[in-house]
Amino acid sequence: MVVKNVKLYGTKRKINLGEVVMEPSAALLIAIVVLLIGISKSAFAGALGVFAVPLLMFKFTAIEAITLMLPLLIIADTMSIKSFWKKWDKELLALLIPGAVVGIVIANLLIDYINSGYLRNIIAYICIIFALKNIFFQRLQLSFIQNRVGAYFMSACSGISSTLVHAGGPPLIIYFTAIGLPRTQFVATAAAFFAVMNIIKLMGVLSLGLLSIETVITALAFFPLALVGNWLGLKINQNLDKQLFEKVMNYVLLILGGWLAVN
Repeated sequence: MVVKNVKLYGTKRKINLGEVVMEPSAALLIAIVVLLIGISKSAFAGALGVFAVPLLMFKFTAIEAITLMLPLLIIADTMSIKSFWKKWDKELLALLIPGAVVGIVIANLLIDYINSGYLRNIIAYICIIFALKNIFFQRLQLSFIQNRVGAYFMSACSGISSTLVHAGGPPLIIYFTAIGLPRTQFVATAAAFFAVMNIIKLMGVLSLGLLSIETVITALAFFPLALVGNWLGLKINQNLDKQLFEKVMNYVLLILGGWLAVN
């Protein structure tokens, strides 16, 4: 994947992804992101994935980071699906996927009209408010989203935010937390949901000719680290009881909201 006029070490020249990845600092950065994604997918329903693209952008352009992220996510999805095979909520998943597809379509139709900065801020404030509500006002129930309409709406929001600002996790986490989905089903359903989402995204990236063989090979080179991340995530998840898991997810949402607001 050739990128024109990228500034690297004080000079402007044409570079390609493979050339950058060969640099130790870039390889280390990808390794950290791969571990983060693996742990996030199998421990926290992919919540920490929102940090991955901004981290990669310390060394890569936005297009390079987003394109490289997709095969890395699909590798992590594959391992998470294997780890949580058939532990997801089938009925819930059947409600969520159509909503996500609608959200992706809406996002692509309105991509030239929606200000991604405003959308990111809206998601950030919702994350913060919801997290604070769960931490300090646990008895307050969000009954208006605890139904089929809520499932469609929140999954559509996930599709929109995932497409426009690469932050599909927060809406889904808010919904799963609101309906009190058990820990294993929480992570398993999120894994299956985002696996389908990323396959849909893959079709779009391939249709635009953005994904090169070189990028896929780069992602596959970090496969062993993805296995380590998946294993670590499973260990973390297995050591969290229901109450601790819910508490951790609320604080993760709070951190995500803060991160989105300042970035």
